[in-house]
Amino acid sequence: MKQRRALLVPLVIAAVAALVTGCSGTAAADSDASAEGGIDTLRVATIDMEGSIPLLLGMEQGIFEKHGIEIETAFSPSFDGTMAAVMNGQADVGFAASPPMVRAIAKGAPITAVGQTAAIAADEVANVDAIDPAITSPKDLEGRTVAVGSLNDLGSIGVKVAVAKDGGDPALVKFAEVPLAQRLAALQEGRIDAAIFLGAASIEARETDGVNVIFQYTSAFPAGSPLDMYFSQVDYADKNAEVLERFRAALTEASEYANANEEAVRAEIARLFAEVPGGDHAAEVMDLTHFSTEIDPEALMGLQDAMVTYGGLEAAVPAERFFSFENK
Repeated sequence: MKQRRALLVPLVIAAVAALVTGCSGTAAADSDASAEGGIDTLRVATIDMEGSIPLLLGMEQGIFEKHGIEIETAFSPSFDGTMAAVMNGQADVGFAASPPMVRAIAKGAPITAVGQTAAIAADEVANVDAIDPAITSPKDLEGRTVAVGSLNDLGSIGVKVAVAKDGGDPALVKFAEVPLAQRLAALQEGRIDAAIFLGAASIEARETDGVNVIFQYTSAFPAGSPLDMYFSQVDYADKNAEVLERFRAALTEASEYANANEEAVRAEIARLFAEVPGGDHAAEVMDLTHFSTEIDPEALMGLQDAMVTYGGLEAAVPAERFFSFENK
């Protein structure tokens, strides 16, 4: 097993140029991902977050090697970095949440999903919390300010959908971009009325006196909507379909291993939260993601409907374009 914990420099300008010109780094990727002694090498640009845990555990347990694949990893802090790595031939496969993937494909990016490790579930730790006792349901957020990571991200879209389903007007909800680590203080100081909390921050907020969980924003989306994905350039996926089929099989086995080995997953979460206040405690008590490689095209379209209505997506991407490997 080879795990290269290098950091990718997000070559955003180059990635944008590739989108505009249709240029591809596939040739370089093909030449590097060659079989040696029956083992194919896949260079994976990933993001060090919970969704990547099946990949890391699969490497640690030799699951990918069993499927004839050696994984080389490089890490980026965001989709921009993994996208740039794939587009510029630094990586064969990249990691992403499905919403930014959808937006990239809608803008003409020649990428396609090659695997999935997690789907959106209503019981995820994705809380919308408030202190004001008058806020008890999504509709009560009308005229209020909600802290999110970025405008039109999955959280802000989920809040809008939840407000609409509760009989409210999403247009009356205000959003403020606030870093996750600063949201609890902003809520306590009255600078915002509600906030989205994820991961360790959700545990800290939930255990703070006076803070109430109003709802889970993920419950606004169709259960089974794709969340954590792996993608490649379309050309690479077409030319390396057999290798990527084995990659998906290994991901499935690795995801099943992760679901069956809570202690191993919590150890990885503790590593992720190592520099977060209260991270060790959060890793011990937080609800774990149920990793899933099961594809649900209808749920994808439902997620995109929400993105079109409330997230600025101009048009939905056909499921067969997103999950092109399903049609092989």
